Amino acid sequence: MDNTKTTFLYGPSVTKRFKRTLVLDLTASQEHLVVERGSSLARGSVIVTTCAREMITSSKAGDKLDHIIVTGSGGDPALHPDLREVTENLRMLRDKWFSRAKLCIATSVTDLEDENLRASLTKYDRIFLRYQWGTAKTFAKMTGAKPTQLGELTKRLPGFDHIIVEASFVSGGANNAADSEVANWIKKLQEIAPQEVHILSGTAGQPKPAKAVTPKRRQKIAEDVTEKTGLTVVLHDEEPLLA
Repeated sequence: MDNTKTTFLYGPSVTKRFKRTLVLDLTASQEHLVVERGSSLARGSVIVTTCAREMITSSKAGDKLDHIIVTGSGGDPALHPDLREVTENLRMLRDKWFSRAKLCIATSVTDLEDENLRASLTKYDRIFLRYQWGTAKTFAKMTGAKPTQLGELTKRLPGFDHIIVEASFVSGGANNAADSEVANWIKKLQEIAPQEVHILSGTAGQPKPAKAVTPKRRQKIAEDVTEKTGLTVVLHDEEPLLA
């Protein structure tokens, strides 16, 4: 694929975690054909046309894909105003040209009240969702959202059966790695019942100053999750999909 043709579609490339992957950066800054005046987001129609052209070319060239991942470098892709249009068309393109690939989205969304958003998310095979807070206070400190939104978010998540929780644990300005925080987070995981839990390293997207916990601490958290919930937990020595 010639990446000079677009600034929001990358790959196929190979990673340890996702193998052969095509990445759609839904919030990459654009100068032309944007959703509205003053915006830097590409129109859904432009994204779909570009994806169609590149996926067809890639498939005919004999490329194989394990994952197609929607993410965002300039904001949360779940908040793109044309998400539903992009998602529905991307799923059709996947079904036709790369039927074995998993269609995924990475999001840190904290508000699932919007019906269109929920409908869009149901069309993905996997939702990589950042969810890493044990209390409303820490949630508000780390996200800037209202403390009450944590409870509202937690209540809506059991409606999705294809969530993979991503979590990074840090100390410093915001500490979500304290024993009490982790214990409360694990209780919330029991409510959500995600498909898997991925515990990651790094401090990307965390309020400063943030210091990543040690590998030993991450391992202990993973063991506690497995013991108390029975969920599948995977440790990855990398940053979250969405910083």
